[in-house]
Amino acid sequence: METNKERVRDTRTERPLKSASVVWGAPFMLGILTTVVGIVLLGATFFTSMVTIFFVGMMLVIGGIAEIVAGVRVRSHGGPFWSFMLGGILTTVVGVLTVMFPGAGLASLTLLLAGFFFANGLFHVITAVMDRYAQWGWDVAFGIISVFLGFSVMAEWPQSSVWLVGTLVGIAVFFRGIAIMSGSLALRRGLRHVEA
Repeated sequence: METNKERVRDTRTERPLKSASVVWGAPFMLGILTTVVGIVLLGATFFTSMVTIFFVGMMLVIGGIAEIVAGVRVRSHGGPFWSFMLGGILTTVVGVLTVMFPGAGLASLTLLLAGFFFANGLFHVITAVMDRYAQWGWDVAFGIISVFLGFSVMAEWPQSSVWLVGTLVGIAVFFRGIAIMSGSLALRRGLRHVEA
């Protein structure tokens, strides 16, 4: 009877160690792969930009078709048929044009991003100066950088459309990988603390 109890205790102490390494190790490996993909995307910004605009165009086409289908389905129930239909047709047409003319779509998306950087930066500067909350200077600095980035992108447009979208996507993927690795290491520390 004593040997059976000892065997059960041994297997119970070994299992959490093996499963713990799987719990944090798999996300850590995913984070490494995501970070590497981000570096590759940053090295090929034009390719990344073209793939991104193609993806955006396809998502618009799929969303537009889904909206048209929803419009047909709500018509029998007295729903907003024309709102769905016109919105779906417009979305589908924009998606098709984006896929057919990716350069124009990329240039349009770049202008949209430049406007966003400018407006977002201006908003941060104005609100930080008006409210003057704790560490408001950081928001002013962020706003100034964002406004400068918006001006820079607009000044170099349409050449900036070649690198801007791809660079932003690459940076986002890179830091997503870093975040996944950081989270998995924090999970590892937590599991070690629980085991201790």
